[in-house]
Amino acid sequence: MAGTAGTPKKTKKERIAEEVAKAVGAGREVSVETVDFSDPNRPKTCLEVDFPILPINQIAAIEGNAGKPIYQMSKWWARRRSSVFRSLLIAAAMKAPDDPAEAAKAVWDVYYANFQPKQNFSHLKVADIFMGGGTTIVEGARLGMQMFGCDINPVAWFVVKNELAQVDIEEVKALLADIEAEVKPQIMPFYTCDCPRGHKGTWTDLSTGKILGAEFDPLGLAPEQRKGYTYSGPEIIYVFWAKHGPCQVTGCGHRTPIMSSPVMAIKTLTVKAHLDHKCSNCGAVYDEEKHEARMAPGVGLVVAETEKPYAIVDESGHVTCPHCRHIDNAFGWTNQKWQNKKVNLSLLVHPQWLAGSPGTAPDGTPYGGSATDTPEATAAWNQERASKIKLLEVRGELPEEVICPETGMAIKTGEGSIPLKKTASGKETTEGGKFVCQAPTCGQKRVVVKDVAATHKTAPVAAYAYQAYCPECDEEGYPYNGRFFAPFQEYKLLNSAEFEWFDRKDSDLKDFYPTSEIPFGHMTHQRQPLPDHGYTHWWKMFNARQLLIHSVILKSIHQLKLKFWLRLVLKDKYPDYFSAE
Repeated sequence: MAGTAGTPKKTKKERIAEEVAKAVGAGREVSVETVDFSDPNRPKTCLEVDFPILPINQIAAIEGNAGKPIYQMSKWWARRRSSVFRSLLIAAAMKAPDDPAEAAKAVWDVYYANFQPKQNFSHLKVADIFMGGGTTIVEGARLGMQMFGCDINPVAWFVVKNELAQVDIEEVKALLADIEAEVKPQIMPFYTCDCPRGHKGTWTDLSTGKILGAEFDPLGLAPEQRKGYTYSGPEIIYVFWAKHGPCQVTGCGHRTPIMSSPVMAIKTLTVKAHLDHKCSNCGAVYDEEKHEARMAPGVGLVVAETEKPYAIVDESGHVTCPHCRHIDNAFGWTNQKWQNKKVNLSLLVHPQWLAGSPGTAPDGTPYGGSATDTPEATAAWNQERASKIKLLEVRGELPEEVICPETGMAIKTGEGSIPLKKTASGKETTEGGKFVCQAPTCGQKRVVVKDVAATHKTAPVAAYAYQAYCPECDEEGYPYNGRFFAPFQEYKLLNSAEFEWFDRKDSDLKDFYPTSEIPFGHMTHQRQPLPDHGYTHWWKMFNARQLLIHSVILKSIHQLKLKFWLRLVLKDKYPDYFSAE
């Protein structure tokens, strides 16, 4: 709470920053006493007495998804907060003080300290026999401990091995620059998009410096031609895909997106606002907001009835009263006394897309979408699914039902295509492994694995949305830092990747994707048989766009590896050559 009158209330971030500042200075060299773990009568460690759970929770909350760069080299499921593991290792090694009440403080006081110069922990050997993504191993190594880790997963081993690798950072930067220069022109055509606020990307012909017009089609370029062009503007970050259940009821064949709910994203954005502005005409109160808080500015918006009235300040510094439509001068326009305001947003997939599509085109040709389908069949499927996609954004507390302003269709926000069942306590939960066919003439409950296995291939998938980044939106200060969601209607991007992958998978890219069978295992072939889902080979777990992009990257790394090692070995012998390069 605020202290003296007139003193502004401190934010949570400011309070935590003060707590951090109170802690012993970051990087300060310290010497702490450990215990002899070989002694059965040893004294207790701090961890066995107490732990500074509140301050560690606070910094773990700040760390959030923005983990340390070392952990960003590879995504790892169930990645734990590094701050938690660092503090646990410190507490588990330090001898507890005589006063148990001081144990937690003793750990927190040295959390930011540097233990390596005085080798406080260098004699300690720590084993993590299920190391996963290596958070324990890395944090222990940072403290100066002798770390040993193992994991049955070869990907875990590879990730941790590279997290601990000793490298010349400048050499790594040089290699990454080479890879980017080689790969980016080849894959950029598959990532371009338009910003729903009207910002357009531009392509430039590097040979002439000319900015090309809208008639330029980068997808029409051969891979070897793409190095001659560069792109600047909005680009796709993530694509969201949905697996479809292929109904095997005789005479049906309908394909239903398997989604437990139409809700695909929930965000809380911060906007600059002036709260409780009073309209000079009608006297009603509403909030003025500097920018519109939107996750998906190009789709329909529903404002929940519980949401407080608001108005967006226009470019001339005016607001329109949401009650009487009177135009007022914005309070915050001249003196900039903006406050931070939280806005809750939910993004929904429209029912017309969730209703799915038939398994065949109007001419009777089967649609594609599975890993082994022809590019022609999958291209037709991509176009069919893209023609029906709509998204809807809801501002405020998400109600159980919303009405789409464009179609008038009611959307039940808690219901998808996965059937619901009641538990013993009376609560509703989804019935895993099943879907309800959305064909108007069917509606039967189906078992996913049985219907997929009957097709003898993987379940068809389709893109329904993407998240992108617009540098101009970011520069103009829109909430969400330039990012936005949009419905995936650019099926030509997918189709171009389909055909290019088909042309290259058995030629220049044949050695750069996993063609081997998935080896037999209890989890993969007995408990949850992957072959029943059509996953007999590793490559079938990816779509053509993913296979193309990853294979191009791997091929480029392979080709540049020799250059990298030559530079590493010969740079001292021929410094003039490499400095000139």
